[in-house]
Amino acid sequence: MTQTAKPSSLWPRIIAAAVLVPAALGAVYLGGWILAAWVAAAGVAMSREWVAIVHREVWGWRMGLHIAALALSQAIYALGHADFAFASILFCALIGNVAAQAREERGIWVALGVLYIAIPCLALVWLRQRVPFGLETVIWLFCVVWATDSAAYLAGSTFGGPKLAPGISPSKTWTGAVAGLAAGIAATIAFAQAVGGVSAPAFVAAGAALSLLTQCGDLAESSLKRTFGVKDASDLIPGHGGALDRLDGMIFAALGLAAYIEWSGHSPIAWMMP
Repeated sequence: MTQTAKPSSLWPRIIAAAVLVPAALGAVYLGGWILAAWVAAAGVAMSREWVAIVHREVWGWRMGLHIAALALSQAIYALGHADFAFASILFCALIGNVAAQAREERGIWVALGVLYIAIPCLALVWLRQRVPFGLETVIWLFCVVWATDSAAYLAGSTFGGPKLAPGISPSKTWTGAVAGLAAGIAATIAFAQAVGGVSAPAFVAAGAALSLLTQCGDLAESSLKRTFGVKDASDLIPGHGGALDRLDGMIFAALGLAAYIEWSGHSPIAWMMP
């Protein structure tokens, strides 16, 4: 989510979104193996970029480890074994750490890459399968993340203003951050109204929290790229950069929402029900 861009990048962003948004919503609606395959494919795209950024390679044993973690966790979860699915990711991360140390390399970056991508991918599928409100929860999540990303990009690139975190990302502004937060809250209220719910204060606050998590994910990915001297994760998606550039906010938001639901035992969607 870059907040300064040339006007010529706007139309490629719109066209890419027009293709990817319906496809993503369709996969979420169908759920099951179709969603698992869609999420795994997105995970592979992000993993390829992580390996290229951090390890300066395209294919190799690290990429194979990422693919194994994604494939195993999604397949095991689809078969109904959530605990084993999560354990398979931890196992792959451990193997990566040990293998890297055996090669006298820093194993933390191998393990972190596996965890950073595979766990949020599993969390998204887990959210969809939750009963009740699994479908509604994921669609609400998408609405908040997409609204936050879009508003932050448009406001930041149009109006500029004071830098949000110049040491991490020189392009992100407080204008974009505030606009993104406002859009996330507005998307939450609009979602509640669209499904016949109530814009309860707790639900609106949850939307604000998701919006903030989205922006934290964006800053985390910017920090990663800055650490390794990379401007864009890739040019995979026209106008958006790479899969990591597009999904950085979703990573944090999905993981944070899943952690809250696991801890509390219910989705924030329950708060908007009349």
